[in-house]
Parts: sequence; structure tokens; C-alpha cells
Amino acid sequence: MEFECRGTPQGTLHFNRFEKQKFIEFLKENPGVRLKITPELPESGRLRRYFEGAIVPLIAFYQQGMDHHSSEDRRRIREWLKEEFNGEMIDIGGKIHTVPKSTKGRAVLTPFVERVLDWMNENYAPPSEALDPERFKYWRDTVFPHGGPDNFIDYNVETGILRV
Repeated sequence: MEFECRGTPQGTLHFNRFEKQKFIEFLKENPGVRLKITPELPESGRLRRYFEGAIVPLIAFYQQGMDHHSSEDRRRIREWLKEEFNGEMIDIGGKIHTVPKSTKGRAVLTPFVERVLDWMNENYAPPSEALDPERFKYWRDTVFPHGGPDNFIDYNVETGILRV
């Protein structure tokens, strides 16, 4: 069971009317139950842009038969990564299926990206410059706006970091 609330400056929890009633009923039905409260932190927009602009296209670049320019190929890679590195096993009719979970929120996105990077380094050993967040930021803020390559992978090919 999950309940939504906000912390107040006074150090208390604030529930909306419906959530408060649901929480009270839960506590009455489950006296002495241990609770775990975890914050819902906003995800880092920079990490999301880095994941979508550098990591996913680089995997598509390395995959045979995929094109890092294709939004459909990048979407397929993204969904596969979510299933593989952030999936949940469920039993449907006696058969186990893996269902991708959401990667929204900093608490989920950061470890997800770390697992993907570990896998990527093990399997492809890309040049470190191809995954350098500072290089990605430089391309995004300096090169791209002034008529440079329209994606980070092409920038890395153009600068000799990646070879076609």
C-alpha cells in the first residue's frame, strides 16, 4: 500500500483528506506495522538529457542493424534498457514476464543509468570521451547551437572519438 503526503516546515506530514482517511484506516487495520517513508525527489533534468542524448544513441550506434538517427530505434533501445535494468518479474497464468518499470525520479534514474553504463562498458568498452558528461554538455551548449552536428554521436564521429 502506498500513501502520498508532504512534509511541512513544522516537521509534520500533510495528507489530503482522502489520503489521510486511507492512512488512518490502514493504521487501524495494521497496528504496530513498520512503515518506510521515502522521498520523491525530482529527477535531474541534466541526467535525463545525458541518458537520452548520449547513452541511448551510443547503444543504437553499436547495435548491428540499428541507426542512432532513428527515433524508433532509440525508443526500442530505451524500452529494452528499462526492461533489462529496471524490470519487474510478474507471473501471468503461470508464465513469468518481465515488465519495465518507470525510470522517473532521481532515486530511480541515477542507479538505472549507473547499471546501464556498467553494462555498456563491459560489452562495448566505448572510448571514455564518448560517454564524458562534460563533453556532452560542451556539444549541447557550444557546438550544436552554432551549426555543429545535430547529435552527440555524429559529433564524436566527426571529432574521431568514434569510428563508423
